[in-house]
Amino acid sequence: MNTLRLTDKTEVRAFLNRDRHLMAYALGDLDDAFWPESIFYGAWSDGQLVSLVLLYCGLDPPVLTAFGEAAGVRAIFETQPLPEEIYYLFLPEMESVLTGHYEQINPKREWRMVLDPGAFRPPSLHGVTRLGPEHAETLAALFRYAAEPGEEIVAFSPWQLAHGAFYGIWHHGALVASAGTHVWSETEGIAAIGNVFTQPEYRGRGYATICTAAVASEALAAGIATVVLNVRHDNTPAIHVYEKLGFRLYHTFLEGPAWVRSAP
Repeated sequence: MNTLRLTDKTEVRAFLNRDRHLMAYALGDLDDAFWPESIFYGAWSDGQLVSLVLLYCGLDPPVLTAFGEAAGVRAIFETQPLPEEIYYLFLPEMESVLTGHYEQINPKREWRMVLDPGAFRPPSLHGVTRLGPEHAETLAALFRYAAEPGEEIVAFSPWQLAHGAFYGIWHHGALVASAGTHVWSETEGIAAIGNVFTQPEYRGRGYATICTAAVASEALAAGIATVVLNVRHDNTPAIHVYEKLGFRLYHTFLEGPAWVRSAP
């Protein structure tokens, strides 16, 4: 099986469009804003592109994800340069390939949820405000304060504020809730919602729902048809909130940090 780095967006897009919901993040990384930080590898069998691995280097550690045939992903792992430390977002059926090369640390099971635009029912967006690059430090402080014990904030960069949509709710001058995007591409028609946080003392007031709805509303207004998010399997309250907004469960992902295995 042949493997090499992919540099033709058209070729990569054709592969990813086989399932836009499943491969939404990778599709969004074809956008000119994300492309310079995105390394795509492909594996061919009988002249057909059968597997794809994406290494997104715009975060620290870089994010690794893979799709297609497991044998092709394994071939890419064996022949292409990959970093020693990663944050992975992998399908369960690819886990054996991942663990053959990397040692997982505290893996989490996530639902990929997909918005049905026809079922989108946003609440009143009164009180929510759009956030910009000038709010980067305030957002980072909220994430640190509102994160669950042991939760790592690895999918946020201040750069995202200038290349996506972020909304928040303020109370007495303090940012108490937020939602934003990991990936935003009007060109590719993709928005991946994330960084949904609420200060513990302000939970139960619907703030996360309002912020998430504001992001989704802007995405749909911009003509973005594929809006997705990831949520932990055990976060039942959040899943119910997203379902009320019009999201539906689509597929399970595994995610977490990992380090390359030491040679025996």
